[in-house]
Amino acid sequence: MALLVLLSGCRSAKKETTMTSDKLNVEMNFVAKLPSITGGKPASTSPVVYVYKTKADYLHQVPVIMDEARTRILSYPAPGDLKMGEGLRLPTPLDNGYLLDNKGIGPNVAFLTYTYEEYSQLLAVPSIDDLMSHILEKYPLLEIHACGRRADYKDIVVEINRKIAEGFLQK
Repeated sequence: MALLVLLSGCRSAKKETTMTSDKLNVEMNFVAKLPSITGGKPASTSPVVYVYKTKADYLHQVPVIMDEARTRILSYPAPGDLKMGEGLRLPTPLDNGYLLDNKGIGPNVAFLTYTYEEYSQLLAVPSIDDLMSHILEKYPLLEIHACGRRADYKDIVVEINRKIAEGFLQK
């Protein structure tokens, strides 16, 4: 079963929505339904792997999740959520300009003017009004792909880069 999930990862099985941002059409494709995994194995609770490309360099910008209309922030990190040991949960650069999410983004991601470095040092989470006033880009994605679950990978960067080289993320 895990092999099926791994083999079906990083594909765009169903076109969910097409959004227009200025004159740029952004097509977001998602795996329609991942195979059901039962029995309490790590894959059942492992987060979805998102691989994506953005319109500009938002590598250090803090992500938030917005509603479909991009009028409200639905999810945002606490400052400590951006830390990972002594470092930060920055996205991992992959081949061909793709990024591997390490924080928990999704199709409705937006980026703030706050950098990971600045935000991780805040003593408290800013108010929703403050977060809304710091939105840098509401429609930053060129592509986003759900690529299975983290538990499906032994060496995620090597395996995703292999999928990129083999064209699995191509439309």
